[in-house]
Amino acid sequence: MSPVTRLFIAAFLVAVCAGQVSAEGERYDRMEIPTPAEKAKEEEFCVSSAKIQVIVSAFTRVNRALDQATAALYATHVIEASENFGVHPFMIASIIIRESTVKPNARSRYAYGLMQINWKAHRKGLKKAFSDIRTLEDMIKPRNNIMAGTWIFSWYLKSSNGDINKALAKYLGRTGKKYINRVLAGYDAMLKEFEKDQDPVRTQINVSSSVAYGVQ
Repeated sequence: MSPVTRLFIAAFLVAVCAGQVSAEGERYDRMEIPTPAEKAKEEEFCVSSAKIQVIVSAFTRVNRALDQATAALYATHVIEASENFGVHPFMIASIIIRESTVKPNARSRYAYGLMQINWKAHRKGLKKAFSDIRTLEDMIKPRNNIMAGTWIFSWYLKSSNGDINKALAKYLGRTGKKYINRVLAGYDAMLKEFEKDQDPVRTQINVSSSVAYGVQ
């Protein structure tokens, strides 16, 4: 990501997360001070936005034909799946990168879509779990595929007592050390990028918030 792009993203997150939308000439003492619940929601939104940007960067690096808007759409599906099934979004994103290089129509002998799901093996379970997955064509759709793949992985994670290596081996369908290492490396890289970008953004948000909600 270029320095200019990073600067734009940081400025955007600061503006959105600090909630500095006000009419011209509005006095600071007329602005409502947010409740702890409102501030928690703002912080949660900021964190989700930052995670989406990290995922978008990872997706577009591995698939240079993928435009930013589509990558962002996939990233929002990843965040949604993470919240629904309790799997870290960077783990989901790393599986997508390793399985399909973020190509929605990717197909192998038995597997399909962004998360390369074996339709024949999981068809019955997916139909029971998801009302909008009835056919193979339904399952290949990006949002459905991400939801389905995350749901499957979450069950492997539970049956492995939280052991990521075992869950990834089950998802792959065999013991694959190289596959597991690459997925974990992708996860770690995204986590480091997220943590590196958080401190300066948090500092700017805190400074902006203290000005926006100050009483003069």
